This record gives sequence, structure tokens and C-alpha cells, in this order.
Amino acid sequence: MAQLQAQHSRDSVGSAIALRVLAAAFATGLSFCIHGAAKHADTAQIVFLRSVLAIPALLLWGVLTSPLPDLMPRAPRKHLVRGVVGGCAMALNFYALGQLPVTHAQALAYLAPVLTIPAAVILLGERLTVRTLIAVTLGFAGMLAMLATSFARPDWGWAQLSGVLAGIAFAAIMALLRVQIRAMTTTETTISIALSFAVISSVLGGVATLLTGWVPMTPTLWAWLGGAGLLGAATHIAATEAVARAPVSTLAPFDYAGLVFAVILDFAIFAHLPGPWGWLGIGLIACAGLLTAFNGRSIGTGLRLR
Repeated sequence: MAQLQAQHSRDSVGSAIALRVLAAAFATGLSFCIHGAAKHADTAQIVFLRSVLAIPALLLWGVLTSPLPDLMPRAPRKHLVRGVVGGCAMALNFYALGQLPVTHAQALAYLAPVLTIPAAVILLGERLTVRTLIAVTLGFAGMLAMLATSFARPDWGWAQLSGVLAGIAFAAIMALLRVQIRAMTTTETTISIALSFAVISSVLGGVATLLTGWVPMTPTLWAWLGGAGLLGAATHIAATEAVARAPVSTLAPFDYAGLVFAVILDFAIFAHLPGPWGWLGIGLIACAGLLTAFNGRSIGTGLRLR
């Protein structure tokens, strides 16, 4: 029995890691869609349409995979707090993506896994191994290496600086949100968390557009935001399922895979490759992921996995 439970635990952690890497890939594609849409519309309009266009995909996924009661929140207040705070975080991230190159905005977003570690320890009581701390440190160093050349560019002004500040604020908020989502998965279903967030952020984005205005939609803008809606739904589902299966601190280093995906897409779309610091960053990030992948055990937590 003990061997079966141990095997189940390893399988659960393995599937969680796979889901987290998949979520990172989806999130990178989403970032490119938002970066493209930001050339045509304001942040509020992008938040609204990205959220609204994700709802049909989430509903379809929920109906096909879950009983209808699972779509409804069991603790509405928790969903409301998560939705409002998450909507603000989304706006900050989208603003950063509009002001910065995608790879740089992604790098700032990956401060979140680093900040998640102490948050998970303090709020969830998760225990850390030395290997996990080393892995997250390597990932953080890799992120700094990728940003090093950007901050030295003389053409950066207030727009880029405000994007950097927004990206850092997004990372800090997301570190706390991930811990909250982890706690919510003990009582709330994945689909209810994802669907309530899409609905609440749609309302927030819609209200914000009353203040910022509305840009007429074009086929190009529809394409960018349609892709963002689908990828946003896929990202949310994969990421939430991942944290329901394994501790936050176990999954944190694997978020850095998104930077590798961003470099690949930057080359495929814009024919741009990193310089020496960028390659160093990718190497450090890859080492962080491998170090945790070969850890062989999950980090303890009082929350059940499913």
C-alpha cells in the first residue's frame, strides 16, 4: 500500500510538472498575442476582450469534463477576491507586454516563481529542500542575465521604465495569487476558478473601457485577441490543474521554461536571437529545471493532491 501511495504521489507530481511546462508554453503564445494587440488597442480593451473570448472555451471544457455543479463556486468570496486581484495583475502584465519586448516582459513575469517560494512557506507551510532553493536561485539569475543587456540600452525611456515597473508589480501580485489558488484547490474545482476569473476580469475590463475608450475592431485585432482568449483559457486550465497536483514550490522552477519558448518564438517571428547574456540566462534556466526534475520527491504540504 505504501509503495502504491508513493507511486501515485510521483505520478501526480510528474503530471503537475508536465502541466506547468504546457502552461508556460501557452502563456508565451498568449504574451505574443497581447504584444501584437497592444499595438492597436488600450490595455483595458485587451483585458476585456481576452477575458470575454476565453469564456466560451472554458464553458465548453467544463461541460465536457465536469459535472455542471462543478462550474459553480463553493466559496464565492474567495473567487471574488481572486478575480479582482487577478484582474488587476492581468492589466499590469498586459501593459508591460505593450511597452517591452515579449522576452523581456516574460523575464520580469518570472520573478513570480521566485517570490512564490517564501509566500508558500509562510502561508501554506510548505517545506523546502536545498535543491529546490538552488534551482529557483539559478532561474532567478538566468532571468537577470537575460535582462542585463536591455537595461543598458540608451533608447529606453519612461514608457519602457513604466513597463518594467508594471512587470515587477505583476510578479509580486502573482506570487501571492498562486499561493491563494493553491489553497482554493482544496475546496474549489479547476473550472470554477478559471471561469469565475474570466467573468470577473471581463467586468473589470468592461468598466475600465468606459474610462479609456474603445478602439474599433479590425480583422488583425480580432485575430490577436481571439488567439489570446483561447490561449488564456488553456493557460489557466493547465496552470490551475498543475497546482492542484503538487506543491507550489515544486512547480516554481518549471515556469522558467516559458523564457525558452519566448526566445524560440522571437526567432521564428522576428528573426531575433539572444546575445551572450541571453544564452547564459537560458542555460541557467535550463539547469534550474533539470535540477528540480531529478529531485525525485515532492515537497511536503498539508494540502491534499488530486
